[in-house]
Amino acid sequence: MRLGLSVPKMNAEGGADGGGGPICSSREGAERFLARTAGKALLLADGASFSALLPAAHLARTVSCLFDGDAAALFALPEVGCVLAAGGADTLRAARLFATLRRIPCALFPASSALDGVYERRFPAGGELGGIALTRGDVCCDLACISDFAEGYSRLVLARLALFEAKAKGLMCRTPFGGRGYEEAFALTEGAADLSPRDIVLRNARLRELEADGAPVGEGAVLMQSFRAAPLPALRAERALSALYYAFFLRGVPRRYRVADYRARAARAKVPYAALCIPAEAEYAARALALERVRGELLTELVHLRSFHAAQLRTVRALGAEGAPVPDLSALRTLPERAADGLCAVIRDFGLMEEL
Repeated sequence: MRLGLSVPKMNAEGGADGGGGPICSSREGAERFLARTAGKALLLADGASFSALLPAAHLARTVSCLFDGDAAALFALPEVGCVLAAGGADTLRAARLFATLRRIPCALFPASSALDGVYERRFPAGGELGGIALTRGDVCCDLACISDFAEGYSRLVLARLALFEAKAKGLMCRTPFGGRGYEEAFALTEGAADLSPRDIVLRNARLRELEADGAPVGEGAVLMQSFRAAPLPALRAERALSALYYAFFLRGVPRRYRVADYRARAARAKVPYAALCIPAEAEYAARALALERVRGELLTELVHLRSFHAAQLRTVRALGAEGAPVPDLSALRTLPERAADGLCAVIRDFGLMEEL
């Protein structure tokens, strides 16, 4: 099947000769995929993202469908031999779920430079379809079809803070951190500035793979959802968390006689009280001692991370973002309950989250 372009020979990383990884034009990606599949092809897209699939839409073997948010509705469609999906995370996950259950190949054309929905191992929990293992799809990132490079860059900044959080928790709570995935994620995010759109996409692609394999995601991924209606939610989450972490390691002292009202906090966050991880007295004491032992090291690293804030703002502005996101610390109030294994839960256990 030809769409009117010659197809470059692919290298071992899935990109065209000369490098590039998942980056290619939508036309090239669709042409390669359709050349090795048979039967009817489903073109699934959300809103404006359908333009990425236009090169294939005119073919007699394709069936087009706009995704309305209901993954179950896809199974009422006619039998197809493959699926090509373009759009955001929900659309890509739905296409992968459909391909998994129908046992057909899929190709993914992300509309976001953060590449959410592309590399997750399982469909999000909840409902009858939640938790199902997802098939891997062919990934084609067309830079001309991606417009939110500032948000993709912000995700790199937030991912670096997640590594700091994993280290802080590891040193204070004696939980494991580090390893090859951690080190590679560190190399991808440390001091990143003035990145090109291509670099942003490639780094996010590798980070999403590492996170799917167990690299730290951090409580910032949960907090980010509180800002999803505002521009640059990842950068807003990073700024709010780094401000809290800085205050904690600079002056935070465990308040032994100020115990958090865990039951009230669970009710306010609308999570089951039984889901909270409340430390025993011995664990609390061990964490308090560890805090004083590692405070200086962690504060030094945090100051280092915060020193990049001005450069990061210049980068997101150069990528098209307007204004500087102001951290909303009120969004942190219920984070310890919504991200029970995060660093904010440790801060809460020390009685230091009650005045937010």
